[in-house]
Amino acid sequence: MAKNVEESDDDVGKQGAYTVQALDNAISLLMLVAENPDLGLSDLSRKLGAGKARVYRQLKTLEDRGLVTCSEPHRTYRLGYAALLLGAKASAQIDLVQSAKPFLTRLGEALQETTQLRVLDGGESVCVANWVPDRDLRVQTPIGSRTPLHAGSGKILLAYMPQAEQVRILSLPRKRFTGSTMVDEETLTSTLLQIRRDGYGVSRGEMEAALISAAAPIFGPGGRIVGVLVVGAPATRMDDDRLQQTLRLVCAAAQELTAVIGGNPPSSGMRSGSV
Repeated sequence: MAKNVEESDDDVGKQGAYTVQALDNAISLLMLVAENPDLGLSDLSRKLGAGKARVYRQLKTLEDRGLVTCSEPHRTYRLGYAALLLGAKASAQIDLVQSAKPFLTRLGEALQETTQLRVLDGGESVCVANWVPDRDLRVQTPIGSRTPLHAGSGKILLAYMPQAEQVRILSLPRKRFTGSTMVDEETLTSTLLQIRRDGYGVSRGEMEAALISAAAPIFGPGGRIVGVLVVGAPATRMDDDRLQQTLRLVCAAAQELTAVIGGNPPSSGMRSGSV
């Protein structure tokens, strides 16, 4: 009979206060399979110094998620297609982050406002890189922060999403954050079309009433949107003239970054960043 084993204080001390031991073990197993394909259960257990029963359960879990696959008749293991997809996504995002950093810095220094690179992840917009000015009043957007796609700069990702996925997301409930958050489907759909016509988007207090952001899309090969460059500022510093200057700079940076990563805008005849 399997026993429930609680993590001891010693285990926490060895692994770190926030380490989940079972997850750490599973990752070690996955990395072992990646580095040593076509090993069987006995060899994997021996290399890990772990019991066969536990390793087998971990392998079955990874197999169920498509991260490893078991080959017959010798029942050896190698990475599955989900691992290939995970690696491709990681490579794309890491390359994009590294390519975007100089643009975030240059854009931020020119405007002395917070700049971000946001990408689509799990139906949300997530910040994966930023530049923050050294001034008292500034937009605080930490790396890893998530926002929904119907508000703020997430609308850019939503606007250029494949239609079927866009329809699915538009069918979901939408949370209102401020009085300016677009929760009406007709208004939001019209705004998404306008974003595609203009090649950029502006958020006026949709996530926080006192903030304004200007954002432009970054495209990969085949016209697929891969991210968004965003400039966020307190509304008190973003009058119409300043907003137009910000839009020109963020659109130019997004277009240049698109070219750097070998991408191209969608061939739809729509404008791209003309302000």
